[in-house]
Amino acid sequence: MLIMDKSQRRLLHQFFSCLLFAFLLSGCIENRSTAHLCINHPQICEGLNINDGQCNQIRTQLLWLRFDQIDNPSEFKLFDELELTKTYAQCMEVAGQTQSTTLKSKQRLRTESLIAAYQAIENIEAKLEASYLPSIIYYRWTKGDPDALDDFLKLENTDLLNTPELQLGLATYYHSKDKTYTLQILKKGLSFYDGRNNETLKKTVPELIKHLATTAHANNQLDEAYLWSLIGKNFAVPIVDEKRLALLYPMDNSKRVKIQAIADEISEDISDGKFDEKDINALAGL
Repeated sequence: MLIMDKSQRRLLHQFFSCLLFAFLLSGCIENRSTAHLCINHPQICEGLNINDGQCNQIRTQLLWLRFDQIDNPSEFKLFDELELTKTYAQCMEVAGQTQSTTLKSKQRLRTESLIAAYQAIENIEAKLEASYLPSIIYYRWTKGDPDALDDFLKLENTDLLNTPELQLGLATYYHSKDKTYTLQILKKGLSFYDGRNNETLKKTVPELIKHLATTAHANNQLDEAYLWSLIGKNFAVPIVDEKRLALLYPMDNSKRVKIQAIADEISEDISDGKFDEKDINALAGL
């Protein structure tokens, strides 16, 4: 058995550290740009409008997402690719309407890329048909798959739907059937926002608040409807002006001020990811 002193062990450690660094560096150099990606992995660039300034940012994100799945495939990533491909297709639809000032070949490339994007969407959807991931089941339901609705509802009382997005989806199903229950689901959805996902804060949270305001109003819970309308203003939800709100929800000014205070407090809790549906109980004392 070879016995090394401290100095020799340190040199050996440095040697292997350098080898590891060189290996990692070579990987970075190999794929340091989208151009290198297309050279080393031409299949992930197929059908995209490479060397075209249109939709460049979305195309780059799509390329790296496809690349990530070569060694680390998953249904989650495939679903992300589906959503990003749809965004890319929408961008290419606009780009296809823009007449190129250079070559007609670019216009042809954009048309071909749009067609390829449509085909990629179909291919990914086919791959996800048998998926049991809740977000994908919900997606299939929104696309008109009746079997997916049954599968989605089977998950209703499980932790698998414990996200703002999936609770919002569940609420859309119950809205026409049970408005009181729908309000519970929407509040539950807000409680699952943890204050960290900025995309959820920008998209899903305002939708939950908007549906809370309209559902409470339809359910004749007018104080709560007014409360959610005020909260909505803090999250850029399109709300009627103050005069219209005053006509919809008549009350004395002191009560209006108190509801505004509750709305501001709840808005802060939502932003911090600390909303609790018990916060609404403050309305009962007014």
